[in-house]
Amino acid sequence: MFTGLIEEKGIMEDIKRVSGDYAIIISTGKDFINDIKNGDSISVDGVCLTVEKIEGLFITFYALFESAQRSIIKYYKNRDVVNLERSLKFGDRIGGHLVYGHVDTVGDVKRVTKPNKNKMEIMIELVSRYGKFLVENDSIAVNGVSLTIKSVFDNIFVLDIIPETLSRTNFTGIKAGDKVNIEINQITKNTYQFLKE
Repeated sequence: MFTGLIEEKGIMEDIKRVSGDYAIIISTGKDFINDIKNGDSISVDGVCLTVEKIEGLFITFYALFESAQRSIIKYYKNRDVVNLERSLKFGDRIGGHLVYGHVDTVGDVKRVTKPNKNKMEIMIELVSRYGKFLVENDSIAVNGVSLTIKSVFDNIFVLDIIPETLSRTNFTGIKAGDKVNIEINQITKNTYQFLKE
């Protein structure tokens, strides 16, 4: 489980298919590497992956076919920048919201604008069946980042990104046409299911 507050950015050094699954190697900073070990759970752009091996500043992960199909793993290229977060420990402060690392779907970035120097605005479209889970002022995880939905139009939602979030994440290079991982707030999904029944 994670908070959606990105700790470090990594670089996709290698990704290849292995019997239908994916072997992934990511490089990152020394401080991040020094505090993880084999078997740890890491959020990679919001997908919970297990550390298989650590060599120097390189981390190896193995992503199952199912995880890749539900996320942007299948679109990764070498040198892509990814968001990284270590899993929560008991007693840690939750600064964002509870993010499970179980991506629901892939969103399409429709528009990226900068109304002023202190804000970036991102518009994202989901497949229609996820529109019912979008609620203004609710939390949502995009590429593993805990964010607040500013406005909703059916299956499209808009986010405001502040400079601090921009500097800590891979949103610095985001543009229209990009794909992003989406995890709907688990509380929202559970509430919808409860009311539906």
